[in-house]
Amino acid sequence: MYETDERCADFMTHRAWVADRGGELFSTFSSAEWFIRLHRQRLVESGQLIIRRGSGGSLVGPRFDAVVLQILREESERTIAQSAAA
Repeated sequence: MYETDERCADFMTHRAWVADRGGELFSTFSSAEWFIRLHRQRLVESGQLIIRRGSGGSLVGPRFDAVVLQILREESERTIAQSAAA
């Protein structure tokens, strides 16, 4: 389930992730927060999101990008399938 070669130092705050790697997908912190709220369970189950309370914010792992992209691809495929069915 989780990678055994990950280190604590491999994780960063999701605010830093948005600033460094959010790109066009999450150009604002609010858009990333909305996505995380919508897909929280899957992101946590992937081991790439660690929920923390307080001002420090949640942490994301080194493969967070890959999990986000996979979720977005699946959503795109569902959108196409729904459009074709309509």
